[in-house]
Amino acid sequence: MAVTDAGGDDNDTAESSDPVTRPDTEGPSTELSRRPAEAVVAAPNKRSRPSALDTVRAATGVAKVAVTAAGAVTAWSVDTAIGVGATVVRGSLAGTPTREVLAEAESEFRGALRRALGLPSPAARPEADGVPTLREQGAALLRLSSSPHAEAHEIHPAFARMLADLTPDEARILRFLHMDGAQPAIDIRTGRPRGIGAERVVSGINLIGEHAGLRFPNRISQYLPNLRRLGLIDNAGEPVGNPNRYQILEAQPPVREVLKRSGFGTKVYYRSITLTEFGADFVQTCLPVVVPDGRASGTS
Repeated sequence: MAVTDAGGDDNDTAESSDPVTRPDTEGPSTELSRRPAEAVVAAPNKRSRPSALDTVRAATGVAKVAVTAAGAVTAWSVDTAIGVGATVVRGSLAGTPTREVLAEAESEFRGALRRALGLPSPAARPEADGVPTLREQGAALLRLSSSPHAEAHEIHPAFARMLADLTPDEARILRFLHMDGAQPAIDIRTGRPRGIGAERVVSGINLIGEHAGLRFPNRISQYLPNLRRLGLIDNAGEPVGNPNRYQILEAQPPVREVLKRSGFGTKVYYRSITLTEFGADFVQTCLPVVVPDGRASGTS
C-alpha cells in the first residue's frame, strides 16, 4: 500500500500553477552600444581639381560659343545694314523728305534690334485705337479750310489754353488796356563817344501796375513778357496821343535816378504798350466787361 505525501503534492501543484516570468534573452536589446573611437574615421575634405583634359574641353566650348555669337552678330549687322540702306535709297528715289526717310530707317533699325533681342513688339500706335496722328489732324484742318460747307468757328481754339496760362493780375492788365487804351512807356538810352550808337539803360518803364490796380504791381516785369509771348500785347514804337502822360513817368524816382546817373548824352524815347488785334479779340471773348459785383471794368 503506497503512502502519498499530501504536503508535497500541494507544493508541487502550487509550483506548477504560478507562472514564473523570466527575462527574454532572445529579443532585441535596448541598451546603447558604444563604438570604439578607432572605428570613427573623418572623411577627407579635399576638392577635386579639374584635370588638364577638362580644362581643354571647357576652353574649347567657350571658344565655340564666342565664334558662334560673333558670326550671328556679324550676319545680323550685315542684314540690318542692307535693309536700312535699301529703305534710305528707296525713299530718296521716291522724293520723300529727308526727315521722313530717316524716321523710317530708324524705325526699321529698332524693329530689327527688337527681333534680335527677342523683345515684344511695342504698344499699338494711337491710330490703332481710333486717335488720329498729328499729320492726320493737319490734313483734316486743310480739308475743312477748303470746304465750302465747313462751319465757321467764332472762338479761337487757343483761347481756352491761354486762359490757363494767365494769372489774375495779367487778366486785369488785359482788361485795363482794353478799356483805357494804349499806355505810355519810356526807354532811356545813353550816348557813346563821337555819337556812335547808343546803349539802352532801361526800357519799358510804365505805370500799368499802379493804374490797373494789380494785387502784385512789383511783378509787372513778369506779367508783360508773358502777355507778349502769348501775342496779346505789343510794345509799339509810337507814343500815345497825349505827350503830357510821359511827364508822370519822367517824374518817378527810379527814372530820375537813372537820368541823373547817366550823365551827358542821355536820351528818353517815348513808347507805348497796346493790345494786339488778337488780344482785343481774346478780351472781348473771354473777359467780362463788368465784374460780377457790378463795378465798371478797369476800376480797382
